[in-house]
Amino acid sequence: MKNNPYIGIFFSLLVIISVFMPWVYVASAGGMLTAMDTGTSNLGKPGILFLFFALWIIINMVINRLWSKRVNLVLGALLIAWMVRNYILFTHCEDGICPDKRWGLYLNVVACMGSFLSILFPPDDSHVAKRH
Repeated sequence: MKNNPYIGIFFSLLVIISVFMPWVYVASAGGMLTAMDTGTSNLGKPGILFLFFALWIIINMVINRLWSKRVNLVLGALLIAWMVRNYILFTHCEDGICPDKRWGLYLNVVACMGSFLSILFPPDDSHVAKRH
């Protein structure tokens, strides 16, 4: 798994891209909603935290130290939790109005899961001396 950091960086970049893609369509809330532009809804801007997590995950993957891998585990878990929270908030029906899910939301789910899986399985460091 020597290409694992590159895969993790790729998925983290996909998280950043998915934040700007259309997530849901709700006619009463101003049409297309993204993580950075939620129209007249009260969802805020959840994309800012996605950007924060994804950028720090990329930085820690480039650093490639033991402490950065441990920090990435925490950041990856928070990224997954934030993704689940936003998926539930953006897709739930309210007052009989159900949003139409768009492909940006699914891209975000896949990218967050891929990023977290690449964090869970870091590359083996063969240059580290083993104690016997």
